[in-house]
Amino acid sequence: MRSLFMFLLVVNFGYLVWGVAFSEKNTTPTDVQQPQGVQTLTLLSEQLDNVVANKDKQSISKVEKKSKSNTKVDKNLSPSMVPAKTCYSLGPILDEENSKRLEQKLKQNGFKPRHKAITDKEPKSYWVYFPAEKTLEDTKALENQLKIVNIEDYFIIRKGKYTNAISLGLYNGYSRAKLRVRDLKKLGFNPKVQTRYKKVTRHWLDFQETDTKRLKTSVWDKIEKDNPLQKLARPCTDPLPKAS
Repeated sequence: MRSLFMFLLVVNFGYLVWGVAFSEKNTTPTDVQQPQGVQTLTLLSEQLDNVVANKDKQSISKVEKKSKSNTKVDKNLSPSMVPAKTCYSLGPILDEENSKRLEQKLKQNGFKPRHKAITDKEPKSYWVYFPAEKTLEDTKALENQLKIVNIEDYFIIRKGKYTNAISLGLYNGYSRAKLRVRDLKKLGFNPKVQTRYKKVTRHWLDFQETDTKRLKTSVWDKIEKDNPLQKLARPCTDPLPKAS
């Protein structure tokens, strides 16, 4: 019995070793060659993966090309090609000779100013008066009424556009003229106020500054003592000569 048991044990052990060796040999992957003339079978999931991969490569290629083109543009651009500029008007200058002197100073400092003169009407004085009567006798009658209330600062206009009118005063300020009218109305009269105008010409110098060329206030300091000036920003709509 003991011999039979040992024999069976050896047989079983040998079978076990043979089975393990055979299974390891079969699990080793082997390359299978594709037969000639037969197309390769590709799974649908593999085809989709290939399409996505190709699109990603194309997108990356476009981005890289765009980035390179932008880089070239940035290298070609230079800040000096588009300098910052601002346009100004310097004035008002009431005296034409001062305007010419300042224009010359601007040119000496590298600017190319453009002169312009603007003429306006502005109040010169305010005239208080009685409008002209139809006849001199009517004017004399009004004069007698003024004498009754002791008003003596007047005179009768005898010729010109306002013949037979009575002048009651010429005032520099409108408020003083209104006071005169108010006092006369309290006495029962109805005077008029007429604004007299004068023509005033103001000179301006238009010029252009850049980020590298600025106007110093010392250029107009001497002229500004008699005539305060302003440096007003203006739109650069008209082509102004650039500062050199």
